[in-house]
Amino acid sequence: MRDVNRRRFLQIAGGSVATALFSDSIARALAIPANRTTRSIRDIEHIVVLMQENRSFDHYFGTLRGVRGFGDPHPVTLPSGKPVWFQAQGSTVVPPFRPDVGNLALTFIEDLDHSWAGTHEMFNGGNWDQWLPSKTTTTMAHLERRDLPFHAALADAFTICDANYCSLLGPTDPNRYYMWTGWVGNDGKGGGPVIANDEIGYDWGTYPERLQAAGISWKIYQDVGDGLDAAGFWGFTDDAFIGNFGDNSLLYFHQYQNAPDNSPLAEFARTGTDIRANGDDPTPPPTAASSSLS
Repeated sequence: MRDVNRRRFLQIAGGSVATALFSDSIARALAIPANRTTRSIRDIEHIVVLMQENRSFDHYFGTLRGVRGFGDPHPVTLPSGKPVWFQAQGSTVVPPFRPDVGNLALTFIEDLDHSWAGTHEMFNGGNWDQWLPSKTTTTMAHLERRDLPFHAALADAFTICDANYCSLLGPTDPNRYYMWTGWVGNDGKGGGPVIANDEIGYDWGTYPERLQAAGISWKIYQDVGDGLDAAGFWGFTDDAFIGNFGDNSLLYFHQYQNAPDNSPLAEFARTGTDIRANGDDPTPPPTAASSSLS
């Protein structure tokens, strides 16, 4: 799939070439005229935030043309003097590689250690040289354009920002708390600091509450699973096709757990689709208002 900028796409939009270059969804998005009323941030109507799980920027986009990725001209230098890409364990050196399998996108790749202890072992006081001992050789595996054609098409069509890193060298929940609140309770109050997936309940402020106070609409899009409450494990289920995988981290804050059902925090963070009840129909229940996600 070759690179096409927005101007070139608009030139060929409506023709058969566009269909070959992009999926219909990307083509439709690109064909929408940009809102340039004020030519400022005020023209933005919706911001959609998606946070994926257990993937690094380079794992998906390290070989993408134009990003730093594996072509970074100034990579970190290891104590050995080699670029950071040449991770070693004893005499074994493993540079970045694509696993030699057919359809890598549909191939199981083991979940690597991303605990606080294991990740700081990898960091090794800033030497960045213990990736293999702490995370196995699979840590150097990556996907290519042929494995992720839709992601590559999105990156080609829109803006992609490289040099993305996790907020905290640790597991899922703390990094999601950074996304929703800007920290993990670093001052030791409200249940923090959080460095593990403890989910014991927290009390500091969140970004959606700031949006609500500023009169800006927001909503969490999710499936309810067995229930977005303690009895339903806040949406986590053993079935990967229903629920929210326990990753709506706002539900681990007391103000959301205890919010009255008719309150904004409950209406926009504790509602969602109900695939278990509706089968494959993702139609949300009547109480789930349509609003922008932030």
